Amino acid sequence: MAACPDQEERLDLHAAGALEDDEALGLIQHLEGCEGCRQALAASVELLSLVALPALSPQEKTELQELPRRTLSEWRRGARRQGLGLKTLGALVATAAAVTLVLLVPGAWRLPGLGPEAPVTATAAPATDVEELDAETMAAIEAWAGLEPLDAVRLEDSEGWDEEFDFDVGETL
Repeated sequence: MAACPDQEERLDLHAAGALEDDEALGLIQHLEGCEGCRQALAASVELLSLVALPALSPQEKTELQELPRRTLSEWRRGARRQGLGLKTLGALVATAAAVTLVLLVPGAWRLPGLGPEAPVTATAAPATDVEELDAETMAAIEAWAGLEPLDAVRLEDSEGWDEEFDFDVGETL
């Protein structure tokens, strides 16, 4: 006998354990009176038992539980390696650019205006707005900064201030 055509799909789902309770109850009631459907259900159960996977061993269960943690740690390790690789590549490119600049562009390593072709000369500093501030404004700034009031002594008025140092200003550059 063959299974009822309208029940074939439900028989396979029931053999796999995929039917809802109310549908399974209706199918069981149908199986009580239909020999063809009972035989088709038995054949489906036998077929599914042949393709079923064996139960997991304890070692397989442990490995399966550790899989998300291991995957995340491998992903982080790869991201770290990639980040270090990009940083290293960036440093190498910057170094190569600096070396190329120094070797190919004459005088690129010198500061503008300095070197044998341009001697260092001392120039007078331009007048600043500080000299133009009145005493009241200067006192307010000093109070705001928490400073003691400055004396009206200027650096040029001090004698021998440059004798305290053993070097020439041009030598330090």
